[in-house]
Amino acid sequence: MIVQIAIPDLKKPPAVKFPERCVNCGKPKEEMLGMSLHMGVQHRNKPVTLELKVPVCKACADRERSVAKVTLIPFFVVGLIFGAIAFVPAMLIAPEGPTPETAGFPFVFGGGVGLVVGMIAGTIAEVIVKSLAVPFYGKLITRRPLTMVSFLAETDELIGVSVKFLREKKLVQLEFENEEIAREFIQLNQSEIQ
Repeated sequence: MIVQIAIPDLKKPPAVKFPERCVNCGKPKEEMLGMSLHMGVQHRNKPVTLELKVPVCKACADRERSVAKVTLIPFFVVGLIFGAIAFVPAMLIAPEGPTPETAGFPFVFGGGVGLVVGMIAGTIAEVIVKSLAVPFYGKLITRRPLTMVSFLAETDELIGVSVKFLREKKLVQLEFENEEIAREFIQLNQSEIQ
């Protein structure tokens, strides 16, 4: 179920409330996990963020933390290894400039090549590990965006709920997997719901 919250003033995002139970399974809350969205503006020289504290039970919190094992860890480890491997030959073949400003060009070129190769290899590794993890995590794992996409998108995901900032419309869109929790969320936040 999708719920939209209006953000009339980006410098003062509303404080939304979640039901006092797990957003995924509905059991009593045992932990609070955080989600945040950058509003794209500053207030008193500080970036404004919408902070959401999401209640979850212990089992769902542990499951959420273990999702990083099949998304972030393969991306960063494989990306770092392949990026370092690509850095060395790229640095060695890059010409060194004759001026002091261009003397460090091989390191810059090698770093750029290593970064691109690392991101591509890390993304491929993440896709492979995610597809192998589907029997353990179910469809939950396939709904998560790739790490590279999540760096560029204005979204955040937790088990049972995902949030997206629609800047042009000044809306925050929450998608709940549990419709009963979504209905309770709507009742708690009626003044902000669009």
